[in-house]
Amino acid sequence: MAAKRGEARQCILECAVALVQENGAEAMSIEAVAASAGSAKGLVHYHFKTKQGLLSAVAERLASSRLDHWRSAFDAPSAQDALNQTWLLLTTESSDGTVRAWQSLVGAADRLVDGLASKLRTDFADGLRDAFTSMLRDELGLIPTIPDAEIGMLLEALVAGMGFQLTSGTAKNQLDGAYSAAWLAMLSLTQPAP
Repeated sequence: MAAKRGEARQCILECAVALVQENGAEAMSIEAVAASAGSAKGLVHYHFKTKQGLLSAVAERLASSRLDHWRSAFDAPSAQDALNQTWLLLTTESSDGTVRAWQSLVGAADRLVDGLASKLRTDFADGLRDAFTSMLRDELGLIPTIPDAEIGMLLEALVAGMGFQLTSGTAKNQLDGAYSAAWLAMLSLTQPAP
């Protein structure tokens, strides 16, 4: 019985993620999630209590999945491959609704459980920083010249800004060069490792 409850919760959460990716957090409703999952509204409430609880679970799921994908992209065989894979990931996230979902969830913190939006943004920035600095050290023999927290926030701002541009309709070919230039700027904030 517990396995079926877990499966129902998982199905509801996956449907909620898809709906938020498609329409944003503000448009998601318990009714729409229940209909998409083929379940009763009461089952959604049973597992997530409130819309805020469901949106918080969606945000946590999206953040975890997103960070896994970004870490994997940075773990490429070379720095050039990492640049290519992160660009591909960013354009994919922009076209599949991930960026829109992320922006709608963490952009309006009142939709989430207290403090969760800030924690998720910080965790994402820290994860990007760790993946980036690991790539720098392991592939290029470099270390950042600015504090770790600043590297993380700068990377998170780069990803968020480029994602916003792509979801706002800016053509990929207009941003491709700017994305490469941003990574060159990031490299200017490094020095050879001791």
